[in-house]
Order: sequence, then structure tokens, then C-alpha cells
Amino acid sequence: MEDKYIVVIGGLNMDIAGLSGSNYHEKDSNIGEITLSIGGVGQNIAQNLTRLEAPTYLITVYGDDSFGTILENDCLNNQINLDYAQKIKNAHSSTYLYVANNQGDMVTAINDMTIVNQMTPNFLEERLPFINQAEIVVIDGNISQESIEFLAKNVVPPIFVDPVSLAKVERFENVLNRIDTLKPNDLEAELLTGIKVTDIETGKEAALTLNKRGVKNVFISLGSQGILCSRHDEEPTLIPPIAKKIISTNGAGDCTMATIAWARFYYGDVLALKEIGQISQAAASITMESPLAVSEALNIKNIIHRTTKYMETI
Repeated sequence: MEDKYIVVIGGLNMDIAGLSGSNYHEKDSNIGEITLSIGGVGQNIAQNLTRLEAPTYLITVYGDDSFGTILENDCLNNQINLDYAQKIKNAHSSTYLYVANNQGDMVTAINDMTIVNQMTPNFLEERLPFINQAEIVVIDGNISQESIEFLAKNVVPPIFVDPVSLAKVERFENVLNRIDTLKPNDLEAELLTGIKVTDIETGKEAALTLNKRGVKNVFISLGSQGILCSRHDEEPTLIPPIAKKIISTNGAGDCTMATIAWARFYYGDVLALKEIGQISQAAASITMESPLAVSEALNIKNIIHRTTKYMETI
């Protein structure tokens, strides 16, 4: 076991992606490319972290089907430790199907994640001593509200949260004061705060509201406007996007979450909030230039190079 490590608790999926060619037509058969790859928000975050040389354990569940074998082997190949994950007998693995248009934006998706319900409070309690020795615990919103609230009550290390989706963000509503770092998008922030996020100013208002409710660090994704960073004792600041060429936005948010966690893991509280935002945007830009949810080009050297180039332009 590593002396210092990050624990990620969340989903592990088989991703089936349909990427449209130059002409996309809704409700029609489109010429494009179909890929099969390992995914899941938890796994994506974990894989990004290992690419950034952070020892990472993924606590998840997967089936003993053919997809499960592929998922298990790919995790091991990507240096993601599954010692505290569980293969469920006679269960089919979580599967996620999505379609992206010719601009790289997701237009529809279907997820089959029933197996995640096996990650109960009892399942997590068995692993709690190990979880509490981590430097950081990252939770994705795919696990149940009951399990999230169990973790919020019992986890000692800083808790980082990726809500995953609008349908799942409410699972964190009762435990905001136990969250160290939260990365919602504008709609998720709106649901948690009741503040309609329509521009940067309303985004700042929502971020400060989340700070007041106990979240120490808030990073709100505002899409093409960038990421809004807010800390309980600092003025919120917007970091514009860096990406110039976008192939697919799928996985960019997971990369952002991983990079924010990596910055804390390696630098502690030394980095300014603005610097963390810049690093995360640099990492996300690398992901968006790839059709994969986790870019093979993501590494510390490339992030630092891109962040430095970005800093020279402002």
C-alpha cells in the first residue's frame, strides 16, 4: 500500500460512444465513428489522477461478465488499484451509451448503472479504515444518497465531490457543510442554491452561497465561459477556457475534478485558487482535443507547458 494516496468512490462503466462526422442530423442515421472504451465518472477521475502520477484506489463495483473483465484489465493497465473494489457475481457491468454531434457536444445518452446500488453503507463501512487513511477522498454522485450521507458523516480526509448530473446533485444537499471541494456546473449550482445562473455575476452569487453553506472550495463550470473559482475567504474569479480545438467535451469535467484533487495532493494549500483554475482548464483543454474521455496526452509535463503558454498570453 502507498504511504500517500487518493481514494475515488464512484462509477466504473463501459462507454459506447457514437461520434458524428461533419454532418449531424437529429433523428436520423449519421455517418461517424463508434468506439468502445472504459469510462464512468469515478474511473475517469481515477485514470486522470494516475496519469498525473498520483497513487489512486478506485472503490467501485463491476460484474463478472465480459465487460467486467475488460474493465478490470484496463484499470490495472492504467495503474488504477482495485484492491478495495468488488466484482459482483452474476451481475452485468455498468454501461454508458452516448452520442456526440459534429461540434463534439453530447446530444443524448443512456446509462445502465443498476449495479452501483451494491455500494451500500455496509459495503463502504467495511472499507472505512482504508478510506480514512487517504489524503483525499473523491466522491461521484452515482452512489446513493444514503451512501453519500454515510461517507459525509464518517470520512475524515477532505471530501471532493463531482455531482455528475442534475438528476444526482440533490444527493449532496444535506451534507454541503462536510464537503471540502465541490465542482458543479451552472445548472447543478442553481439547483443547490435556488439562484438562477445566467451569467458570471449570478454564478459568483451561487458560488458564494455554497461557500456560506459550508463548502470551502467551489468550482462552477460555466461551459464556454470557463470555470468560476470561489473559496470561503477569497473573491470568486473566472478562468476562461484554454481549448482551441474541440473534438469532444465528454470527460472534460472529470479531468477538471481530477486536476483539482491532484493540485491539493501535491501542493497542499500552497496554490492560489486562480492557479488551480488555470491548471484545471489546461488539463481540460487536453482532454477536449481527444475523442476519448481520458486523453492519452494528459500528463504533468503537458499540463505545465499549456498552463505556462496560457499565462504568457494574459
